[in-house]
Amino acid sequence: MKKPYLENVNPFCKALTVLISAVLLSFSYSVWLNLLVLGLSLTAVAIFSRASKKKLFLLFLPVLLMAVGFLITGLLYTGPKAAGYTGSIGIAAMSIGSLYNGLQLGTRIFAFAGLGILFSLTTGAQEFIVSLQQQAKLPPKFAYGILAAVHLLPNIQKEYGNARRALQVRGIFSPFSLKPVFVMFVNAIRWSECLAMAMESKGFSEEGQRTNYHETSVKKLDVIFTVSICFCMAAGVVLLR
Repeated sequence: MKKPYLENVNPFCKALTVLISAVLLSFSYSVWLNLLVLGLSLTAVAIFSRASKKKLFLLFLPVLLMAVGFLITGLLYTGPKAAGYTGSIGIAAMSIGSLYNGLQLGTRIFAFAGLGILFSLTTGAQEFIVSLQQQAKLPPKFAYGILAAVHLLPNIQKEYGNARRALQVRGIFSPFSLKPVFVMFVNAIRWSECLAMAMESKGFSEEGQRTNYHETSVKKLDVIFTVSICFCMAAGVVLLR
């Protein structure tokens, strides 16, 4: 089955696009640009990926809470230079300037979150690390270490649950106890040592020439994707002031 367009873009190019777009966005204070970035990001995820709509909604809930918090902060704690008094919230004067400042802060959270959601829901962790190793020349030691940690996370979570249940059976567990965490870390260290010895026994060396099971490459469409998105973001920063 053919992957949707966003999931077929080279992960390193996609990460570079999101990073450059975020840096460019940080120079803009336009509410409209923030909303435009959010809308385009969510639309792209919904149309050009296989991301679950439920997962997208659950990811967006904490972002909504943060945006509302920044909006209220901008409303209540804008400096006294904001002019155009229109009313009050409690004892704090609300002005047109403070309202716009709150909208800037709130929509900026939306914009950055939209870029992050665009990347996270369309990029696999293993594909991203492999792309960093092959395109960004990440040392194999770090690449395989990160991949090992990612693949060990389910086992670590399971071990934490087993440790909690074992302590509960003995009647020595409390909700704030750190004993399950200690057991979890001890086993994680043991697993990492076993994994390191297994790799050494199989002849792993970062200095020697190695082939790759998964090959990633930068195609012409990947370059077009990065250049076009960054150009549009730069144009938006200049035009939507």
